[in-house]
Amino acid sequence: MRFDVYKGEELAATFVYGAAPRYYGPGGREIATLIEATPVVYNLWTQELHVSPAVERADWWAARIISAPLAQAGFVLRPRCAHSEPSSWWRMRMQKAHTSTLRADLAL
Repeated sequence: MRFDVYKGEELAATFVYGAAPRYYGPGGREIATLIEATPVVYNLWTQELHVSPAVERADWWAARIISAPLAQAGFVLRPRCAHSEPSSWWRMRMQKAHTSTLRADLAL
């Protein structure tokens, strides 16, 4: 999971889950300040509020960034999704599930 934050056309910060944030120029410093100054974080996925939640979970990591008043300060948050091939474990699991479904259908 990755978020890029822009002010106008200029990249001000990049957040990648599991890595240290990267801030660029004065806009980046402003973003860091806004995130640190956000007292309460709202998790869109769990609909919970927490004061400075741990960022070990991806949803809380993202919620901390999203909860900061970036738009009010003129920033635009652009999420980036990595599209990759499913892992071999996932392919095997899906094939096994498909085979089980076929067997169940044939038994009827």
